[in-house]
Amino acid sequence: MVLPKIAKRFDNAIQKTDQEQKIADLQAEVEKLRLSQSPDLEAEVEKLRDNLQNQSGETEIDLELIDPNPNQPRQTITAESIQIKARLLKKHGQITSVILVTQDNNRYMLLDGQLRWEAAKSLGWNTIRAVVVSPPEDLDQSSLLTFLGFEDLNPLDKAEAVFKELNKSTGLELDLLVTAIGTVLKRIERDEKIKDLTKLVGVSNEEQLEGLELLGVTGEEQNIFSKLLELGLNPNSVKSNLMPMLFLSEDLKNAIRQQGLKGAHALALSALSAKALNIPEKKATSERTKLTQKVISENLTVAETREEIKKIKAKYLKSDDIESKEIKIFIDKIIKLSDNSLKVAQKGQLQELRRLLEHKINQIDDALNS
Repeated sequence: MVLPKIAKRFDNAIQKTDQEQKIADLQAEVEKLRLSQSPDLEAEVEKLRDNLQNQSGETEIDLELIDPNPNQPRQTITAESIQIKARLLKKHGQITSVILVTQDNNRYMLLDGQLRWEAAKSLGWNTIRAVVVSPPEDLDQSSLLTFLGFEDLNPLDKAEAVFKELNKSTGLELDLLVTAIGTVLKRIERDEKIKDLTKLVGVSNEEQLEGLELLGVTGEEQNIFSKLLELGLNPNSVKSNLMPMLFLSEDLKNAIRQQGLKGAHALALSALSAKALNIPEKKATSERTKLTQKVISENLTVAETREEIKKIKAKYLKSDDIESKEIKIFIDKIIKLSDNSLKVAQKGQLQELRRLLEHKINQIDDALNS
């Protein structure tokens, strides 16, 4: 995934390489004061030390002066993850500075590094090394961009953060956003231009807009897709991997946040719904919860999880109620067969396709009447 460049959003952070001369000048001034033996030497040296430290782009900040970002994308911070980070900090020290933004009340807000901050507090540290910047124009988006590249950001947090940003930039509620994204992608897929959309992730904003127009994505739809591309996200991947996260049952969302259930496992487990099993909601939740705990405790693969799901479905559904995966795939392929594909196909191919479909229709009639 190609992520947008975000360094320019933090132009107020002083880079060491740009400040080497200033640092050298301050060091020279410190030595000059030492030689002069002035009465206020120690006070002046301390002031210059602080200045020197600030010029390097990093400084030590009192942990008690730092507030978490209430709108940060990472909403899942478990006690276990804090303990793991604390062990690493204790063993190796703080390798990477946190990023803070200044606030009007002489306090700081975390832009990046809440897990390190929580771990440092658990270790009893008084301060933490930080880079302090002025607030970006769009704090929420800057936070989101910081986290999007993190492999350990779970898909539920990522999905909620992305759609919150879409709502903020377009004013559309979740159901309208989901409908718009699905409708546009279906149209682009029908025209067999999904690859053209994917290519837009790694190009400039101007090229993205031009590409969307060529794909017939304009107006409100263009605003949605432009924002996704600006965040370095493939809209087709968002539809397949992130949108389903938003509609998971609460027990599965809690398992992701509190117990580390993987997104792919959660999506598989969502098949155990009351409607799918034709049982009361309470019973379905119980079955789903029991299997979720087994998946986590035994570290089942997705394939193994699906096998367990089949066993549960077999308990509640008759054989003729269980959906055939093979038939579903066939139906999907028929739906995806575009008008353009039929128009450019050879006449012989079309005749063969028609013959096969007519044969299958006769077989379907026999199966329905049996």
